[in-house]
Amino acid sequence: MSTLDLLRTALEVLMLSVVIYAFIRFLQETRGSGVLKGFIFAVVVFLVGGLSLAKTLDLQRIQWIADRGMTFIVIGLLVVFQPELRQALVSLGDTGLFGALSRGPKGPTEDLVVAVERLKEKGLGAIIVIEGGDGLGGLMEGPAAVRLDATVSTALLVSLFAKESPLHDGAVLLRGDRLAAAGCVLPLSENARVAKALGTRHRAALGVTEDSDALAIVVSEETRTVSVARRGRLETDVGIERLRELLVLPVPPADGADDKEPS
Repeated sequence: MSTLDLLRTALEVLMLSVVIYAFIRFLQETRGSGVLKGFIFAVVVFLVGGLSLAKTLDLQRIQWIADRGMTFIVIGLLVVFQPELRQALVSLGDTGLFGALSRGPKGPTEDLVVAVERLKEKGLGAIIVIEGGDGLGGLMEGPAAVRLDATVSTALLVSLFAKESPLHDGAVLLRGDRLAAAGCVLPLSENARVAKALGTRHRAALGVTEDSDALAIVVSEETRTVSVARRGRLETDVGIERLRELLVLPVPPADGADDKEPS
């Protein structure tokens, strides 16, 4: 074997190792980590045990199936790890050039920040979803959802989550600079690594951000704290200034400050 062949083989092994390592590392942070162990065990038993037995006993049909086992393995990976692969593609599309092309107009306004602060002070539980480049129109099709298409305002957001409001248990969906719907039911995260102490609202915020590039704001009724979920990760105890950073909003001028340029 020539030096060039050795280098080519080493490069192929390195590339495969990097891909496999990245895939395993990604699954370790998702609910597919437990499934992965069983899947690897099944593959080893099938390829090593089954193929060896077939060759030893000259089982031609089993050999035919084993020789084409890689095709079944790939299909099995796509089926078993479909949610995890979808989350990876969402994360990939939200970075670099693709992320820049998918960003729509800025929707969040200072009214949203003030509303979150009011909800926190009043101890009103809330979940607000800000749609990104991935459409979330399906959330408005639920039986409890109510389409609004209203201007985002502090008073409207606070009133929607008031305890006497029939929509206070659902999520509010913001699309661009409009309040698209209220009372939306969100998919709950099934990530086994999510702390059991988290409530339904936090799991719902994680669930909607695992499969999309949306950003979800959660106000806890019990602890009066604010959390923000994005890309399937939750940042807890978020302050108002940090919330403005996450929403890419400018810091408002201090009370009494003169907004006019000096003459």
